[in-house]
Amino acid sequence: MKNILLVYGHALSHCALRELVKADRDLHLADEVGSAPEAIEKIRQRVFDVVVLDVSAPETNGLEIFCDLKQAFPDLPILIINGSERVNRLVHFVRLGCAGYLSYTTDSTQVIPAIKTIARGQRYVLPQHQQMAANSESMLHERLSLRELQVFFKLIKGQAVNAIAVELDIAPGSVSVFRAKILKKMHVQNNAALIYYALKYHLTPVAGATSKSAREVA
Repeated sequence: MKNILLVYGHALSHCALRELVKADRDLHLADEVGSAPEAIEKIRQRVFDVVVLDVSAPETNGLEIFCDLKQAFPDLPILIINGSERVNRLVHFVRLGCAGYLSYTTDSTQVIPAIKTIARGQRYVLPQHQQMAANSESMLHERLSLRELQVFFKLIKGQAVNAIAVELDIAPGSVSVFRAKILKKMHVQNNAALIYYALKYHLTPVAGATSKSAREVA
């Protein structure tokens, strides 16, 4: 029996995923959490075969959560369930190395086969999604390492260097070094420009403070 960790999502989609997993006798819904720090803590405590990450909730940044989990546990397979139909969102997850990707337009009958395929160590990305990723042009943020992406997503939320250091359990000086590398790789001068870029390419949920900073550099 495969242990499954379910993370995030709208209440309705979360409930549907929970019931699908519980109904299959080969799968065990071992735990459910609502944040990346909670997920990381749970994964450190026990073995999971697959993480199902539902990134449908509009107030959360699924890409940030995915990067946090991928950095902490690079070999743990993650299935992305995405409510957004934006092609660039799909491309980001596929290129960052998710083990599987399903959109809300995918038939629900594919959820369990996707989980089981991933649990066997294989990828489950539909041919049309692979083609979209292959045909899409690369973007500046794709030059960043996983750790740099983690710092990037926290900078565009307006988090201070010390707060980022605490969250990622690294030295403040390391955060400053990563920030400098991010600015250089993305050819920008400051955090406001990073925020503007993130909003322009739909890399973050729109928030009041974030939108204000973006307008300042527009």
